[in-house]
Amino acid sequence: MMKRDMLCLTEIIRKIEKMKYQGEQVPTDFSIKGYSKGKVDYHIQLLKDADFIKTSTNEKGRELPIRLTWKGHEYIFQTLNSTVKVVEEGIGVVEDLM
Repeated sequence: MMKRDMLCLTEIIRKIEKMKYQGEQVPTDFSIKGYSKGKVDYHIQLLKDADFIKTSTNEKGRELPIRLTWKGHEYIFQTLNSTVKVVEEGIGVVEDLM
């Protein structure tokens, strides 16, 4: 049984965000360094199920991401804002300690 890996999901979303949009054209391959093809494919399906990405099947029958949805873009926006807020709060704590 495969478990959800939030870091893998985030890596996939970030990679899709950086991809050049080519309409419905499917990439020939898609990989994330440090993760097996099976794990990446499983997490692509989770992201599709959650409506974070749109996918299409390549000539080898592998379902690959073609773009983020509105929900996927919102996830990136929210996580980026959360990270900035944590950093700002951390800076405030350090300044208070000085």
